[in-house]
Amino acid sequence: MTLATTPQTKPLTDEELRKINAYWRAANYLSVGQIYLLDNPLLREPLKLERKRS
Repeated sequence: MTLATTPQTKPLTDEELRKINAYWRAANYLSVGQIYLLDNPLLREPLKLERKRS
């Protein structure tokens, strides 16, 4: 039987936090585009700012 060692964790650096935040924002941006295209997949209606959900 071998004992598993607990990995040592360190706080994220500012650069790692910046990259995670950028990834999260990009993923949300793509999700919004996918949700919009569910209703208008061929973009028959032009994109309108009024349809943006907050």
